[in-house]
Amino acid sequence: MTKRYFAYDPDGGLETFATEQEAIAFANKVIDDYRDAADDGWDDLVEQVCWGEIKQKAVMDNQKPWPGTAFCYACDYGLADLPAMAE
Repeated sequence: MTKRYFAYDPDGGLETFATEQEAIAFANKVIDDYRDAADDGWDDLVEQVCWGEIKQKAVMDNQKPWPGTAFCYACDYGLADLPAMAE
């Protein structure tokens, strides 16, 4: 996973970024957009704007052959740590 950072915009959803600086810049731009539209007061959604680092992601595990022809296999999913990034 090369995009380890995210920012959340309640109007636009989740975006992922390669660097912390990109995620912060995006979140600040979203806040600026709310500010520009605040002629009648701030939208409460602005308090949901955030950014962060992705630490884990869903990965497939416990894969087994499926008895029958409906599927190729059965599996489960769980969270796993992302590999450490080189400094």
